[in-house]
Amino acid sequence: MKTKQVTPVLALLLVSAAFTAVAAEPAKVSGALALRVQHELSALGADGVRRDIYFAERVYREGGTVWIEREIPHGAHDEAGHAKADKGHKHMDMSAAARWIERQPSGKLSVRLVSDAMRKTFEVSPAEYGNIGFDGSWATAYHLLDPAALKTMSASGAARGGVQEYRAKRGDEQVTVQWDVAGQYPRLVQSRNASGTQKKITRVTAAALPQPAPWNRTRPYAKGEYTDLMD
Repeated sequence: MKTKQVTPVLALLLVSAAFTAVAAEPAKVSGALALRVQHELSALGADGVRRDIYFAERVYREGGTVWIEREIPHGAHDEAGHAKADKGHKHMDMSAAARWIERQPSGKLSVRLVSDAMRKTFEVSPAEYGNIGFDGSWATAYHLLDPAALKTMSASGAARGGVQEYRAKRGDEQVTVQWDVAGQYPRLVQSRNASGTQKKITRVTAAALPQPAPWNRTRPYAKGEYTDLMD
């Protein structure tokens, strides 16, 4: 039986998929950067019930490496419990697993899931990217929103305080992006439909850099394949 598919993480609320990207060369960014990404989604159904989703992630990027890790509130999840369960239940909860993406000089990507409880990394092939919520775009992983998408939007005046605002209308959705010019990432991505029944907000703030980098702790970990998680 295949492991349960995971809803796309960054792509869930970031609206890059709504844009028709054009070829563009992103500004060069140097140095390490840590970000805290907060996602909020609110939808009012035809049954009159409003459903709200909130979660947060930590994103670390340095050179050709991006690490995306879900924030798990205390008591909400016990990954070690999953890993130590009996054979019929033992598995890795992929929704809580870190995603480790590296870009080689050739442009080839290496994508891995990381389980600290199992002390193991799992290589993910391109054919399985969709199962872990990755669209295969390095630009989206590194910048959170592909900078090429900004070329399809209208700038709202000049940049202020290092932030350039962009707006666009896609179908019945109004989309607003507040882009950090120096850091090359969105500080805010917000969309809502005309009736106000669906709203999506992603807020991004700078965070303290972890020491050492999170991928360093994987050096002694065993290595496996994503297909190892299928039973």
